[in-house]
Amino acid sequence: MKTRHEMKYLTPEDKQELLEAMYAHFQTYLRARSLTPYIDPAIIDSLSSCQARTCFGVPTAPLYQGLGYSCHIIFEIGQFNTDEKYKQYQDIGHWINQSFFIELKCILDTFIDWKDSPLKDEKHFELLRKCRHLFAHNSYRLDYKPREGHQEDYQQALGLYNELFGHIVETNTELNLSIDGFVIPFYLNLVGLIKEKL
Repeated sequence: MKTRHEMKYLTPEDKQELLEAMYAHFQTYLRARSLTPYIDPAIIDSLSSCQARTCFGVPTAPLYQGLGYSCHIIFEIGQFNTDEKYKQYQDIGHWINQSFFIELKCILDTFIDWKDSPLKDEKHFELLRKCRHLFAHNSYRLDYKPREGHQEDYQQALGLYNELFGHIVETNTELNLSIDGFVIPFYLNLVGLIKEKL
């Protein structure tokens, strides 16, 4: 006869330490993303054709300005003079997003024994687990699509994602790691669940 595992809760001190580690990680993530603003390819085309300027400035997006991360970044036009260089720059944001989820899961794993955790069946934590697995084993691809052999995991992650955040998805065929639509609310939901149930 199987004995039921007793749920394990964090001490108030450990819970506080976990939340502080998560918060520090989240702030580092926001700062990193504030320093990688979106650059419209039309701006690149316009500046490249006129040859009058070799540099251009891009302000931090209003989202990050509102969070206290405000700056103006000067880029040399030569950093974007090929499609490959432009795509490489855009991929930095994808890489930062993926790294955020991978490290967030690692932080939680240092504090939580999942088999006995009251959070083990929460859908937000299952989605984090699946995202971490997909991103950690897909690091050479930055489009959030599964590599060969991981399609089932990807479909399960996509199903959870659509269930929890389907309101922000234009097409239900790929993960959309929108900062304000997904990443920030997802993180805040995790914090709320930890405060309430752990």
